[in-house]
Amino acid sequence: MKKKIVAGLLSATMLLGAAEALPNDFLSGIRNDITVSAAVSGDFEYKVLSDGTAEITGYKGSYTILTIPETIGGKTVSKIGDQAFYMCKLKQVFIPKTVKTVGKDAFRESASLNSVTFKGGTTTIGSYAFYKCTNLTSVKLCSGLKTIDNYVFYGCTSLKSLEIPDSVTSLGSYQFENCSSLKSVTLPNGITEIKDDTFAWCTSLESIRIPDKVKSIGWCAFASCTGLKRAILPNSLKTLADDSFNRCTSLTAISLPNGLTKIGDGAFENCTGLTSVAIPSAVTSIGKYAFGFLHATKAKEHTKYAKDFTVYGYNTVAENFAKQHKFSYIDARLTSGKAIIPCVTCTYTGHEIKPAVTVKNVYGKVLTEGKHYTTSYSNNRECGKATITITGTGNYSGTLTKNFTITAANINNTTITGLKNKYYTGKAVKQSFTVKLGNVTLVNGTDYTVSYKNNTAIGKATITLNGKGNYTGTVSKTFKICPNKTTLKSAKSPKTKQLKVTYSKVSGVTGYQIKYSTSKKFTKKTTKTVNAKGTSKTISKLKKGKVYYVKVRTYKTVGGTKYFSGYSKTKKVTIK
Repeated sequence: MKKKIVAGLLSATMLLGAAEALPNDFLSGIRNDITVSAAVSGDFEYKVLSDGTAEITGYKGSYTILTIPETIGGKTVSKIGDQAFYMCKLKQVFIPKTVKTVGKDAFRESASLNSVTFKGGTTTIGSYAFYKCTNLTSVKLCSGLKTIDNYVFYGCTSLKSLEIPDSVTSLGSYQFENCSSLKSVTLPNGITEIKDDTFAWCTSLESIRIPDKVKSIGWCAFASCTGLKRAILPNSLKTLADDSFNRCTSLTAISLPNGLTKIGDGAFENCTGLTSVAIPSAVTSIGKYAFGFLHATKAKEHTKYAKDFTVYGYNTVAENFAKQHKFSYIDARLTSGKAIIPCVTCTYTGHEIKPAVTVKNVYGKVLTEGKHYTTSYSNNRECGKATITITGTGNYSGTLTKNFTITAANINNTTITGLKNKYYTGKAVKQSFTVKLGNVTLVNGTDYTVSYKNNTAIGKATITLNGKGNYTGTVSKTFKICPNKTTLKSAKSPKTKQLKVTYSKVSGVTGYQIKYSTSKKFTKKTTKTVNAKGTSKTISKLKKGKVYYVKVRTYKTVGGTKYFSGYSKTKKVTIK
């Protein structure tokens, strides 16, 4: 009765050219026991809520693109009421940040509506809000949205994708049922369940990632998603309800999380692309016809769609399910199988050592790395006990470990480069050199120690390396300590067919060796040598008028072996 009285007053006011809403002085003349529950502002009907904000209750305009106002009659618009735009002719609508709630059936069956944009501030979208908006293709939800109630996007057959903000913690059931064009949805990380029929008959949906906090997937949640090829289930998941993935015929593989405990009746019934499944060890119950069966129709019983459906299992629940339905059963616990390595002792190389592993299941079948298991190594570089860890993947679960020992490498197998002959200094002579095993350079003090013998006097010196740490054994090398060079002072021809050579004295040497030749390259056929004790030497019977080249070096005899210095610079002389 109140609404009829006010509506009549409003009509009278409009006829008299009143403002867009009832003025305060007009309302004051009404009996004070009557409450105004509705008003009109332009194309909008609205009412004032108890908190002083406005709720839009109807729209009579003819616009196809509409930005809902933030205020009406001086009141902030905080809600779009139930059925406010039911079956409206709008094509695009922009919802302002002042609107906190979109009511039930607000835009229901608005067949022309193709775009909805939330500008921020909305926290709740009521049930059926966009139900069967069959032309809706674009929806931009806002951050801060918390609740999307049941059936909100049910039957939106043109909607192809939707990104739901992480602020959403409640996503109602039947949410996207019959959204036949929907290909992708980004679900919010805050939800803990996928409710009944959420994606049923979303035949274009190809892939879905279920957020990490979801514990249950409801009845028929993905039923008849015939295009679904990939579903990523979180470790948090505990329950798959009855028929949750029934008739997902494009699904060829499913990885059930380790925390799953219950699989409902017909959960993967009619999933004809699935020919095997791995049942996690935490599963305590598997419903009737959960895998491998076609649904019973009319008088027909449930029938198998695959002759060799395989169940990989880790407990008696999985084994009993397989036996009950006469499916192939494979004990997929790696701990029931064995790992074989070619050797239990390896020699240190300076690199990580990764022996090849052969892994067999309980039936003796050789498994494939990457498909059935992965390998990791620890403590496999330095000497000592190393470990290989084999971890099940794909249909296999559990771990196996194998140990092997890395023993020290013999330093005698190394290559030593950089040793050179040295000149006598009167002090102990040492070397700079490089020690390698393959392409690994060893470090003095860490991998080996160095000692010298006879490395002061002219003669043969010895250097000895002793393995340390990751190396063992001993290796010795020798080098020469040579007498110092002499300086060729002069080379003259004092008389016919004579050459006199004068050079500096070097202490501690046995003598000097003079080399002379008619070739500046000192070729073998043209070259002769003579020894001398003093610091000069005259050589006779040379060819008159011929050019000779001459150079000198020192030597010392130690234990019957001559140790030579390097040669002096060469001089040339024309013989008289």
